[in-house]
Amino acid sequence: MTMTMLAGRWSQASEKARDRGLGRAVGAYVFSLMLLATVEWVSNPERALLLHGTDIQLAFGGLVLTGLLAWLAPRPRSFGGHSVAAPAAPASPLPVSDTAQASVAVMPLESLSRGEDDALLAQGFAAEITRALSGVPDLRIVPFAQSAPLAGQPAAAIAKALNARYILSGTFQRSPGRVRIIVRLTDAQSGTEAWVASYEHDLDDLFKVQREVAEAIAVETGSQYLNIVSEDLCRQPPQGLSAWSLTHKALTFWTVSYTAEASADAIGWLEQALKLEPDNAMAHVLLAFVLNQRVVNSFADDPLGENGRALAEVDAALRLAPRDATVMEYAALVWLNCGFRKRSLHTARRVVAIAPFNMVAWGYVGCNLVWGGSPEEIEEGLAILHRLLDEAPNHPSVPFWHYFLAVGYTEAGRYEPAQEHAHTAVGFHPGFCLGWVALANAQGALGDTAAAAESSARARAANPRFDLEGFRQYLTAISREWPETARRQTIGLVRAGLLAPGQDQAGEPR
Repeated sequence: MTMTMLAGRWSQASEKARDRGLGRAVGAYVFSLMLLATVEWVSNPERALLLHGTDIQLAFGGLVLTGLLAWLAPRPRSFGGHSVAAPAAPASPLPVSDTAQASVAVMPLESLSRGEDDALLAQGFAAEITRALSGVPDLRIVPFAQSAPLAGQPAAAIAKALNARYILSGTFQRSPGRVRIIVRLTDAQSGTEAWVASYEHDLDDLFKVQREVAEAIAVETGSQYLNIVSEDLCRQPPQGLSAWSLTHKALTFWTVSYTAEASADAIGWLEQALKLEPDNAMAHVLLAFVLNQRVVNSFADDPLGENGRALAEVDAALRLAPRDATVMEYAALVWLNCGFRKRSLHTARRVVAIAPFNMVAWGYVGCNLVWGGSPEEIEEGLAILHRLLDEAPNHPSVPFWHYFLAVGYTEAGRYEPAQEHAHTAVGFHPGFCLGWVALANAQGALGDTAAAAESSARARAANPRFDLEGFRQYLTAISREWPETARRQTIGLVRAGLLAPGQDQAGEPR
């Protein structure tokens, strides 16, 4: 072994010793020992240390043990030229900003096929997915040009660099005439996989396939995102939440808990959000939405007053954000439930033109069309609602799409499918009073009086304040432009003897 090699190894060993703090540990031990020996020599010379062989052996043993412990101890991490200890793992996930909370970064798809062409195809699919996701409302999409260079890095690092919470990644594989794409949505805050899905398609037209697969992924991602955020915010106490979080927590009353108490809580959270941000358009329009839903579901103490306040909140929201698709979406539903069908339908159609993957708004388009529409409009609305169920089966609005279908089939005089969809709606939400009423109406129209009476009782059990006659009066008030709707939506209740015939129902219902 040459002197050069010996010098190199000695240098490496010295570097490791310095890196592990061996010199500092041994130096601190020797200094402490000498200080203690000096103190003992001055204060008690008879018992001074290091005067006997046994003392020297013990001191030397302690020195060896100190060096060994320093060498074996976990190596501190280096940052910026200074050694720092590794931080302790946090007890719970760190909070994320509001902009990160509602954001997704799409990463390049990993090509499992050979060849540069397949890698380029995978890149093209990822870019198309990013484009499609930009049409999902209330969701910030990181530009693909920013996310692509970070491919291969851990999800947490990507999320931190891009101020995003969710990472959409996946694989691309092509066989002759066919492609398969597997995508997964990762919650970078918790490190868990939120969902994973596989898509296969014949490769007859490359650009058409890219668009169709990207749109299917966008629809599913939007659905899963709403479910994740709803569940996440439901678990969080309202104390200390931002206006954004309070607003979205309030919205979950509609998809998670359908009670008068939940609506009262939601109003409180929205009012708290408006104290934090008086110009928050979403908080204004969702306050309008909840107030109006209280009226529709007979939760309100002052129906006229709460509907009046709801319309005022809609006006405030639209003054603040006249072109915001989500604000317009909820404004459309409030207007429909207050009797302004034409304005509502026009606005809902504008929303889906702006945000084509806004499944909630598409549901409101369908509801508008079947509620008092012409036969052609009813058929169009039914088709839209069925398409939503096919394309977004995991969306939180599924129970209400079934309810809208029950209403639409009742308008068309087709009571068997109306009964089927109303039954499905209350299966999702047993506390959904209006769903039980739609079911009772369909059952009564089909001649099943006993089942209609039982469903009517379930409606009253869900909301003891609910009154069938009051329900009919409300329908009559809001359908003044299309009066036949109130009669159709109560025809089975009259036939089952649950409602007295109205002025135009003295004889056999038309």
